[in-house]
Amino acid sequence: MKFNNNDNSPRSFDDEQALSAVFRLLSHHRRRVAVQYLATQNGPTSVSDVVDQIALLEGEHTDKYKFQIWMTLTHIHLPMLAKAAVIKSDPDRETVELDTGAKSMCSKLGLVAAD
Repeated sequence: MKFNNNDNSPRSFDDEQALSAVFRLLSHHRRRVAVQYLATQNGPTSVSDVVDQIALLEGEHTDKYKFQIWMTLTHIHLPMLAKAAVIKSDPDRETVELDTGAKSMCSKLGLVAAD
């Protein structure tokens, strides 16, 4: 892939790096499902609701499997999304919601109009 670092180009090297970061962030299906689900919610949503949504889509509804999903979400996926400002997390209330980075991420993918 050829990168053009010319600021007059429609896609600069920085744009390509940002797009690559978005793809890395969304590379795991559980992060994609979490973001998609949170986009349908208004305000804070319990982590257990996100876990239930993932379990539903993965076709496994046992308590043991939901616990495994909860562990990977709370220790890997949600912190990664929070670090990128895609979600805000309240560990005390065990809730998450979309943050300002979600709109930026969607605009990089061409899913919403950029500001």
